[in-house]
Amino acid sequence: MSIQRNQIETALSAHIPPEILEKLLDEYQEIKEKFLLRKFQPTELNAARFSECVLRLIENLDQGNYTSFGQSLNSPRIINRVANNQNLPKGIRFFIPQLTKILLDIRNQRDVAHVGGEVNPNYSDSLLVSHAADWILVEIIRNYHTNSIDEARKIVESINETKIPVIVEVDDFIRVQNTNLKAEDKTLLILYHKQPNRVSETDLMRWIKYSNSSRYKKTILKSLDDEAFIHYDNSFCTILPKGIIHVENNIDFELII
Repeated sequence: MSIQRNQIETALSAHIPPEILEKLLDEYQEIKEKFLLRKFQPTELNAARFSECVLRLIENLDQGNYTSFGQSLNSPRIINRVANNQNLPKGIRFFIPQLTKILLDIRNQRDVAHVGGEVNPNYSDSLLVSHAADWILVEIIRNYHTNSIDEARKIVESINETKIPVIVEVDDFIRVQNTNLKAEDKTLLILYHKQPNRVSETDLMRWIKYSNSSRYKKTILKSLDDEAFIHYDNSFCTILPKGIIHVENNIDFELII
């Protein structure tokens, strides 16, 4: 998001318990990042975890307390009870609970938590849950922000921005769409995307469109190997845990257009 997470936290902290807010935003970020990296099953699993945070939020708004994290939620009871609380906005007592139920059902009844034999629906399901998470977060901000109207509008616009993944596959070709990244980071991003598979130095150089073969192998790949970001052996590369952490901490998985 072009808006900073701490701005959302500040906008909502007066009305949402810190524990719920922290976990809700953690799961939201995981949904968006995994979807952009085309990790569809994890996207849907995080959406269910996000829904459980949202249910605790509306439970707290309804009755002033919430089910502790680590304890089982009685989702139907929360959804039915909050629907009857006329003091809450309609979006909070009706639309959000129904959306959370859908997100939980996708985890439980589609090809996420169980092995199925039908055509894999994961992309469509993940697209649905990603947009549903956006809508839920916007609705929460709209009703419970403590910012000025202009500041709240900017936050909402940021969530609704058109975003594209930083990395895409076209047939058997991988493209890094952030052309401003250095060759080292493009390499790491591709290896992160392909993990746990090994990738040949030839494919890496071709995919990032690096023309100097000798320099790429002797300088860039060797440097990444020396730093233990990758394992480079016999012309093949595999990203290591240190490289994974570097990618997750330093490279944005989305572009805003």
